[in-house]
Amino acid sequence: PLFALMAPSYTLTMPLRQLRAGTFDILSHIMETYFSYPVEDNPADDVSEGLMRGLIRDFRAAVKDPGDLPARSNIMWAASLAENRIIKTGKTKDFQAHNMEHQLSAYTDCNHGEGLAVLHPAYYRHIYKDGLGKFVRFATRVWGLDPEEHESDEALALAGIDKLASFIKEMGLPASLRELGFGEEEYEMLPEIAGSCFISQGAFRPLTKEEILDI
Repeated sequence: PLFALMAPSYTLTMPLRQLRAGTFDILSHIMETYFSYPVEDNPADDVSEGLMRGLIRDFRAAVKDPGDLPARSNIMWAASLAENRIIKTGKTKDFQAHNMEHQLSAYTDCNHGEGLAVLHPAYYRHIYKDGLGKFVRFATRVWGLDPEEHESDEALALAGIDKLASFIKEMGLPASLRELGFGEEEYEMLPEIAGSCFISQGAFRPLTKEEILDI
């Protein structure tokens, strides 16, 4: 839309499942932009870090008390800031997790936000070395981890991804394809699903179809 009136009070009627899925999708959009070039410090990523910290705070508040209108309002405002191109300025943008999840949903009709929650930690554990500095920054600036408590940048980066995975579980989102509702029929479709995925050229490293199947 060229213009929209957005009323957070309407989100109070959403099922809690969709609150979880939709809010994680917002976080996903921010991360998909953040984990891309340039990797040097820049204002777009500074804004993204603040949005992620705030969204984590308000996500927790809204799940704890679904009637928390200030938390719902903050989530809606964060959603607008995630998608009005401010944080995308100058960024190559990844969106490989979205490319993979779109195909999971196309083949199995799974919930989009829940599918993203399953994919993000697995994807990031697969590619973190290709954007190590940004994953270290994510661990320290978004999750508040202390570099002195980790033996290497690699360990710190993985600890940040682990914090994301723990947060996903804390919010009641699925953390595996099995928890997403996949059975043997869905698992048998995975090679075809992986083969149908669009490959992002804005990522730290474009994946192969074989890597997508591994993820």
